[in-house]
Amino acid sequence: MIGRSPVLASDPRLAAGPRRTVALAVLAVACGDGSGSGGITVQRESAQPLGTIARELPADERQQARLAWQQDAWRREHRFIDAVEPGHLFRSARVRQVEIDAGLWSVDELYQLGGQLFTLDLSPALGGGGGDGPPLRRIHQGRRGGPDARRCASCHWRGGPAGAGDAADNGMLRGDGIHQSSSIARNPPALVGAGLRERLAAEMSTELQALRDEAITRAARTGEPLRLPVRAKGIGFGVLTIDPEGNVDTRELVGVDPDLVLRPFGWKGTIATVRDAIEDELLVHHGMQSEHLVIRAAQGDADEHEERVGPERVGPFGGDDPDGDGVVEEITEGQVTALTVFVGLQEVPQQEIPDDDPYLATLWAQGRNDFEALGCATCHVPSLPLDSTELTISHRYGGPRLRIDLSTEGAEPRLMPPAQGDTLTLHLYSDLRRHAMGSQLAEPRGEQDVPADVFITPPLWGLAHSRPYLHDGRAPTIEDAILLHGGEALDARDAYARLDDEGRAPLRVFLSSLVRARRLVAH
Repeated sequence: MIGRSPVLASDPRLAAGPRRTVALAVLAVACGDGSGSGGITVQRESAQPLGTIARELPADERQQARLAWQQDAWRREHRFIDAVEPGHLFRSARVRQVEIDAGLWSVDELYQLGGQLFTLDLSPALGGGGGDGPPLRRIHQGRRGGPDARRCASCHWRGGPAGAGDAADNGMLRGDGIHQSSSIARNPPALVGAGLRERLAAEMSTELQALRDEAITRAARTGEPLRLPVRAKGIGFGVLTIDPEGNVDTRELVGVDPDLVLRPFGWKGTIATVRDAIEDELLVHHGMQSEHLVIRAAQGDADEHEERVGPERVGPFGGDDPDGDGVVEEITEGQVTALTVFVGLQEVPQQEIPDDDPYLATLWAQGRNDFEALGCATCHVPSLPLDSTELTISHRYGGPRLRIDLSTEGAEPRLMPPAQGDTLTLHLYSDLRRHAMGSQLAEPRGEQDVPADVFITPPLWGLAHSRPYLHDGRAPTIEDAILLHGGEALDARDAYARLDDEGRAPLRVFLSSLVRARRLVAH
């Protein structure tokens, strides 16, 4: 967060400063279903981007410092306004989906609003908390969670905006509300590059499904069963067997669900899109229901389940207040979209080669070779091709989709365009596949249909700024994390373990070069 957006800095509505209510220019368009027809006038309401989050990285360090101080002053002043007018900060981010569909908000403004929500305290007065239960709960009770935090930024902070969390920030999920042993620990992951990660997974899913559909057609045409290895972007996901009647046997698939949809989010790889992840986390960690999240209490079970339906919402307390806390419309569909824009547009992590020191540079080069030679790159695939940088954000109302080009509108630094004739490449250090990781990392129970010892390969980009490591934060160092690998990664782990400390150093140096871009933030 280093400076106000240029759009906001030149906005005459904000020139007088935030000491008085800002009168938003009323913008109106003819729309109905969001397609521009229907004759309904849509106006921007009271939301206002405050200019406290920026996508740009000024090149000059002195300018960065100046903008960081300006942003800190801006945030401080709005805190005072919120003290005078409680709820001011939340109202400033209260955007409606119909306004977004009508084109009344720019991508930069939505990014600003999402950043404001990400750092906002979601108090009980706004609907945050446990409804009829305790306001916060360290050990979650059932599927619905604690809640256990007031802000997204409380747990996603290390290394910069939307970063990782410390071990103390672990969510203790799906427990009995009392005993830590009943819960599953989850360390908050860094959200950098989330939009590109979603895009890559979607492209791989499309490739896998196209192979399946083509094989179904071929088996029907030949009248013979077909056994088909399935690969996407060079990553293997096992074998499909298809009979002439179109029946698909998925029992030999590995690392992906039977529907061939890659779900790149969650430590188990169970969530497909940034938006789904945000909606889930708002509910589980903050007790905030979006407009389309319906909660029903399961009969005779401590767990609860959720389902998404149309605009009608029902729950154990009925009507518009499913958690019974007296607050309706806790999070609007538009606010979920703004949060999705903020998280989806987070920057691409970088590689910082220690070339100022010839000795360290030599170790780094050796470590890069060791990463391949030891077998780490088998699962942590250094780079994968990407067909497009477009992030498509849909919403539950089914209106127009928001399409964002992450190569031009994402936060800086962005994905570098390829040289002429080359393929666009994402240096993710992951295959986005699930793998069995052995008994040491196995949990007491599985999650959904994913076994207890199976986890998705976490991307290593930004690794140096995301400690502690592993799904439950048990590894304080990179080396600790490597030595806890087992299962499908056992050979690579053993190859590393056989090295003496001097032999291990190059790989540690190489992995320490996977960083986030540096930002100046005033506190």
